Amino acid sequence: MNTQQLLCFVCVADRLNFTKAAEELFLSPPTVTHHIQTLEAELGTPLLIRNSKMVRLTEAGRGFYNDAKEILAKIEIAQKKLRDNTHTAVRLFHIGCTSSTELQYLKPPLRMLGEKYPGFNPIVHMQDYFSLKKMFEAEQLDILLCTRNMIRKMADCEFHPAAEAVFYAVMPKDSPLAARETLHFADLQGERLLTLHPKMVPFERPNRVLGWIIEHGMNHMDIHCESDRAGILLAECGYGVALFPEFYTQDLPDTLVCRPFEPDYGVVTFGLACRKQGKDDYVKEFLTAFLEARK
Repeated sequence: MNTQQLLCFVCVADRLNFTKAAEELFLSPPTVTHHIQTLEAELGTPLLIRNSKMVRLTEAGRGFYNDAKEILAKIEIAQKKLRDNTHTAVRLFHIGCTSSTELQYLKPPLRMLGEKYPGFNPIVHMQDYFSLKKMFEAEQLDILLCTRNMIRKMADCEFHPAAEAVFYAVMPKDSPLAARETLHFADLQGERLLTLHPKMVPFERPNRVLGWIIEHGMNHMDIHCESDRAGILLAECGYGVALFPEFYTQDLPDTLVCRPFEPDYGVVTFGLACRKQGKDDYVKEFLTAFLEARK
């Protein structure tokens, strides 16, 4: 296994296209194919499925993708250290989150740690809850942005709440529902709902909002969205009313409005999780800066 093989694999995995990956790496498509085939032979398993119509990752390929990126990141850092000839301590700091919306909460701690520690090197992993749970349990994450329920059954994990969010209904400004200050179950009975897939935001516990959404979906063509931005886009295009926790309804387009939905029932606690044991100064300072910014 060598750097060129890993670069070819990661680039093809990102583009899902051998020709585009070859152009980006300034290699020929046969060379890229050769490197990946050699890597697969060394690992003893196929990483990609390819034919004349498509390229996609195998299950083993999806699992190896993050490892390959981390190996390349470590190699790059090692090369920088040698070029700079410094003794700056380099710390790879892995952060997990499920949505691009959550990235805004990372700015204060990342800015502070970046200024204080020249060797601080953050890596953000944006994946679904189940993937992040596996990474956390494998000690591949230092920090996890999540709801309380996401880590409820994780061993050796502590949760630091930052905010409690009710659910909001997002709809176009010209919707008849936009004139109401608060929306209730009966108001959305005849509407198609756009909700996040449960793997993105697990509910705190079985509650009336969750039960109603499940029941509603049995009688309507509701849509489970793979990301908050996808749900916002569909709401803007008139596909239905997006029903998201409050922290996913910020920075909406001017064409949309949001209204509280059953605020007495559907509360989601959002915050930051880390391991109970073995927290170093980077994790402790990240926690402090994150929670201070949320006050």
